[in-house]
Amino acid sequence: MLIWDERKNRILIEERGISFEEIAEKIISNEVIDILMHSKRESQKIFVIAINDYTYAVPFIEDKDGNIILKTAYPSRKLHARHGE
Repeated sequence: MLIWDERKNRILIEERGISFEEIAEKIISNEVIDILMHSKRESQKIFVIAINDYTYAVPFIEDKDGNIILKTAYPSRKLHARHGE
């Protein structure tokens, strides 16, 4: 199951023009470009996803029940240079 904080979702919509719902659709549709280990947080991984023709990093954790908890999403120039079109 995909889980996220609704307050963070509203912030993403207002500040970045994307939502966790859009991200969840990409994940469920198997449109994930890559999954990376987070370089600074051992417990986190990062989905690499394309939204609106740009590459986004979506940090997440997996809880003990196997739920995926989406933390945030941000555009990444570094990932876009590597994975973008």
